[in-house]
Amino acid sequence: MTRFRPLQSQAYAPATRPRRLVAVLLMAAGALLALGVFLVDTFTPLQSAVAVVYVVVVLLVAASGSRRAIVGATVGCMVLTAVAYLRGHGMPAVDASMLRCAVSFGAIGVTGVLSLRNRERLITIAGQARLIELTHDSIFVRDMDDVIVLWNGGAEQLYGWTADEALGRRASDLLGTAFPGDHAEAEAALFDTGRWEGEVFQRHRDDRIVIVEARCALLRDEYGKPRVILEAGTDVTGRRAAAAALAESERRYRTMFENARFCFWEQDYSLVMDRLRALREQGVTDITAYLEAHPGFVAEAIALTQIVDVNQATVRMLGAQRREDLIGPLSRVLAPSQRTFGRVLTTIESGGVAEGETHLVNLDGERLTVLFALNMPLGPTRYDRVLVSVVDITDRKRAERALIAVQAELAQAARITALGEMSASIAHEVNQPLAAIVTHGEASLRWLRRADPDIGEACDAIERVVRDARRASEVVNRVRSLASKEPRQHVRFDLPGLIEECVQLLEGELVKHRIAFCMDIDRDTPAPRGDRVQLQQVVVNLMANAIRAMSDTGGLRRLVLRARADVADGLLVEVEDSGTGIPEHIAPHLFDAFVTTRGNGMGMGLAICRSTVESHGGRLWATNRPGGGATFHFTLPLALEEEAGV
Repeated sequence: MTRFRPLQSQAYAPATRPRRLVAVLLMAAGALLALGVFLVDTFTPLQSAVAVVYVVVVLLVAASGSRRAIVGATVGCMVLTAVAYLRGHGMPAVDASMLRCAVSFGAIGVTGVLSLRNRERLITIAGQARLIELTHDSIFVRDMDDVIVLWNGGAEQLYGWTADEALGRRASDLLGTAFPGDHAEAEAALFDTGRWEGEVFQRHRDDRIVIVEARCALLRDEYGKPRVILEAGTDVTGRRAAAAALAESERRYRTMFENARFCFWEQDYSLVMDRLRALREQGVTDITAYLEAHPGFVAEAIALTQIVDVNQATVRMLGAQRREDLIGPLSRVLAPSQRTFGRVLTTIESGGVAEGETHLVNLDGERLTVLFALNMPLGPTRYDRVLVSVVDITDRKRAERALIAVQAELAQAARITALGEMSASIAHEVNQPLAAIVTHGEASLRWLRRADPDIGEACDAIERVVRDARRASEVVNRVRSLASKEPRQHVRFDLPGLIEECVQLLEGELVKHRIAFCMDIDRDTPAPRGDRVQLQQVVVNLMANAIRAMSDTGGLRRLVLRARADVADGLLVEVEDSGTGIPEHIAPHLFDAFVTTRGNGMGMGLAICRSTVESHGGRLWATNRPGGGATFHFTLPLALEEEAGV
């Protein structure tokens, strides 16, 4: 079998054509040969077609690669042939010499034309070779014996072998090609149709396996006999690894999506976002304000939002029979709060993560309290697959409400206990105005029973009776408010007035233990917001604890209550005493329930104080003073946001 001549020599011949000097030498040799042929043809008696040798001259000049040189050599040789004929034979006549001259003309002309056509073909082949080198794909050609006869730069990069190392070697030995399917079927398809495409596993020079997307073409000669196989390949190893990783990631996502105990569903917000973009094109800049002013648009947006997928936990939570019952418009299966949904829309449009607490009504008509979060796993501009995670906290909210109720009962018990402990002080506060009422009443009766009644003095005494009665009524009202179980309300209140009332309730204790009280409140301290009765209980409890801490100490007993605005926390209130301080073993558990230093104490006062302050958005802590005693600090925000309606 005749081996196919390597295409490398054909494809790269124009790229390695002689340099300019070589071209000049070839043209010079052709010129000298043409001169020799002209002299022999003109000045010798040879009668043969010597001028045919001019063909060699044209071929020598054609080797230089210049089109102009080929045309010039062809025309020049034909001119020299004509000159030699005219000089030797005179005027043309139809004879043997005329026939030889015509043969010479034909041979020179045909050689020139063929040389020009060959030059164009070589230029085309050179261009194709350059394209093969410029492509990033691997391209190699193997003959019918599987021997590699062409190996481009892309093949060098893909497989690691240079062209010198690959040419002449069998492709199967070099690359170890393995087919995912049947090799025989792939080869049969190639020989039947002339083409085959598919993925193959091939070996790199460093022995690692690369996955190649191969495209094979069978080239035949003019007789239809298979000549060579051209194989182009693209390295898809990284692409296949990425695709496998993506498939694995999608599989894990679907597994978590389906088997999670939390509720997940995917929503399509594309139509809604189109409407929002239309609004912006119409000149609406503040989308939040627009949604608040146009509840009808929000209702339409809820109808345009599509649920495209849900997991089994969602099916159970929403009371559906099957997944398909929930697929479709959001408004068909759920009734979310318009206010909450409007906030979600503005957050999603800005590319943020929307989260919060809201209420839903499931298919059974049950009202659910849920925590939700929306994120966009495909990027901030992909609204067709928004992932919604939902946690049902209905039972937790019920438990919280029950806990709050228990805390309220404990707080009331603590208040009643505190009232019992302050009974002497309260009795003193009530007895004083009652005794004054009796005294002033008796005095008014004496003024009226005189022979000459003194109406003026009697009226003054009765006014004092009214004043003292009001004072006693105020004490009773303060006690009743502390013992009341009525629901509390967050309002703004006057802090100095609240503290004055606390001091009046504890005045008997302060006098009994000879404690000096000082109130230090900045004039620019703003009015706090909260439940006045609950916070009054906190202050009374902290002051009562301070009084008890100083009851057994000697020296100066001083109770200071300070209040000032705080940049970080809003309002800072401090109750400072000069008592014994907080023992080290009690300090870590000071605010735990049932922790007390008194034998007859419940250990609930400070625990209730902390829960009350934290329910107002503040915090409560205690520190020991360097000079003795302790300071209890608590903060209150200056403004509490109203709970969002849902």
